[in-house]
Amino acid sequence: MKKAFLYVLFFLFFSCEKKNDQTNNPILEKGLIKNQTINIAGLDRNYHIYIPENYTNAPVVMLFHGNGGSYDDMLGFTGVKAPYKIWLDIAQQENLIIVVPNGTLGASNSRGWNDCRADAPTNPTVNDVLFTTTLLDFVIGKYQANSSKVYALGTSNGGHFCIRLAQEIPNKITAFGAVVAANAKNSQCTNSAIKVSALFMNGTADPILPYNGGQMASNRGEVLSADNTINYWVTRNQTSTTPDITNFVDINTTDNCTIQKSLYKNGGNNTEVALYKVTNGGHSEPSIAQRYSPTFLLTVGNQNGDIEMVNEIWNFFKNKVK
Repeated sequence: MKKAFLYVLFFLFFSCEKKNDQTNNPILEKGLIKNQTINIAGLDRNYHIYIPENYTNAPVVMLFHGNGGSYDDMLGFTGVKAPYKIWLDIAQQENLIIVVPNGTLGASNSRGWNDCRADAPTNPTVNDVLFTTTLLDFVIGKYQANSSKVYALGTSNGGHFCIRLAQEIPNKITAFGAVVAANAKNSQCTNSAIKVSALFMNGTADPILPYNGGQMASNRGEVLSADNTINYWVTRNQTSTTPDITNFVDINTTDNCTIQKSLYKNGGNNTEVALYKVTNGGHSEPSIAQRYSPTFLLTVGNQNGDIEMVNEIWNFFKNKVK
């Protein structure tokens, strides 16, 4: 009897061992995990991360806040309106890993990113490309995420930084979105020729980023016009030069602006380029659900309410594969 009992224990033990060998994965925390830290060249850097139910082979979306913002602002944790927090809903529906890094303080004591503008002295000077690369490699390795579906999106300084990622680590970025941002006129970045799908969403009445190019407000560097920026990416990706045009219905008649989308298709490696031209729009993300206060809009200009920025950009990202 005793011998039979020992045999059963022996069998159960090795059955469990075999099961663990088959899964070969530790049990990892899921959902929104806040305030994570990773050390980059001796500097602790922070990020929030959302892990879906089935994280293996999941696409990765990285979100970059604007200058003066933070990763808490991006997800609405500070009480501000946050169009980006809708990504958490999409991540749950579409099984995405969402990574929200936090920038560092620059010369103006404002948190942001070291982007391509060589003439924006108030930007931080830390190596944010190294931070992003290390963090991305860590996330892909830990969660066995899909390295062929990595997307970067940011607003303003965060959008400028996404352009830098597409210039300096284009093999790691499948597509990027830059909201109220444009190519730097005086760039400190490597100018890559590797094809990366690109989306821009800019307002023609933006008081901070001039739609037609020139010096940004507060002497934060010169930028190319929206049209010249798009021409650069159309040429680099070798897309068609005649776009498909979509005029969005003006469902919010009180926002004083409308949107036209130009989509340049059939690029090399299945790339595309898109411009969302927000006529009379300001320096903010279009959103139906997250409407900025009238006081805030006095500074940044009109916020479009005809589309949900997150939905549009995910529709652009989701079929892109490296």
